[in-house]
Amino acid sequence: MIQRRQTIFMLLSVIITALLFFTPLMSFNANGEVMRFTIFGIKNPIETMSFSATYTWPLVVLTILMTVAPLVTIFLYKKRELQVRLCRLNMLVNIIFIGLVFIYYESDVMSVIFAVENDIYTLDVAYFIGMAFPLVNLVLEILAIRGIKKDIELLKSVDRLR
Repeated sequence: MIQRRQTIFMLLSVIITALLFFTPLMSFNANGEVMRFTIFGIKNPIETMSFSATYTWPLVVLTILMTVAPLVTIFLYKKRELQVRLCRLNMLVNIIFIGLVFIYYESDVMSVIFAVENDIYTLDVAYFIGMAFPLVNLVLEILAIRGIKKDIELLKSVDRLR
């Protein structure tokens, strides 16, 4: 049902999450050499540092889950309680994604840079718009949950009148 506000919020969440496949999350600038970090891996111009090709597969899986969950939730409009649970699950997946990027990947990449390049005096980390997408998804999911709960309350009030 496209006329419901929460459907639009979930559809925006799908679109924003799909953009993660095309945008970098952050970049590391080590003495003029820029490494871009995406969900598919690290584009690395420095030959002495190697990162595995399967290094970021958890991010790809989480991004697919973050894209598919709201899309499935849109089509479960008759099962509102399940919609709320799926929205909360998607919020949890977004939080796990953010935690993985900040806690694991950023610190791991920086430790590899420092271990290989001992003469690095400047190391700059720049965050791109891709890092804001999971946060925007969290807000959209909260708004969708509020809309679903309003629908549940409205249906309960109508049932009381019968």
